[in-house]
Amino acid sequence: MVLRFEEHGEVGITATANFGFAREAVAIPLCVSEFAIAMRHYPIVFAMEESAPPIALVGVRRDDNLFVAHDGNWHPGAYVPAYVRRYPFIATESQDRTRQFLGVDRGSDRFVAHAATHHDAERLFHVDGEASTTAQSAMAFCHAYHADHAATIAFGRALIEAKLLSPYHARFQLPDGPQHQINGFQSIDEQAFRALPANAVADWHAKGWLDLVTLQLASQRSFQNLLDLNAQRANERKALA
Repeated sequence: MVLRFEEHGEVGITATANFGFAREAVAIPLCVSEFAIAMRHYPIVFAMEESAPPIALVGVRRDDNLFVAHDGNWHPGAYVPAYVRRYPFIATESQDRTRQFLGVDRGSDRFVAHAATHHDAERLFHVDGEASTTAQSAMAFCHAYHADHAATIAFGRALIEAKLLSPYHARFQLPDGPQHQINGFQSIDEQAFRALPANAVADWHAKGWLDLVTLQLASQRSFQNLLDLNAQRANERKALA
């Protein structure tokens, strides 16, 4: 819901962050500004959608995010994508796209309808109607994310126009099961990328897109992280059996 003081003056949010809501996500959207750090932990691929948005793979089995532990904590030392960190907030635009508003997911465990009755909740509005520090910080984060998302969409469309994307397939053997495969995504075709004409290379260099291509290609080495975490989780299941 879009937050308005007249209707939501009493609402709040708990300070304790838990990532249990992302437990079943195996692919999480990324923005281009995250490539440099995300590639150290996750393979980066692209969704098979009109603008080919980039995605971090966080699992190899359906509905099993390997980076979310049983207690809801993210895997220690691993980068948490901004798409996850901004939750339960989101920025929405007015129809003419001249203004942004802060929205919140009422279904989140952190959402509190009456902050005054909850000892761990922070109000989103002061009594005079001004946004609280928590709400201002959330809005700033969502605003920055929205701007980064626009740059991300531009990069994805450029990849499509240059015909640099090809179907992504990963085949591997799970220690506790048969051969498995991941598909339904796209990746940059390195051979096609190397064949870019000189004028396109110069343009992409000026826009910083060459760096993004290199980071995406290098991120494929992080697929081993998924296999290692999956093996660890399989051992944990065996220990509890």
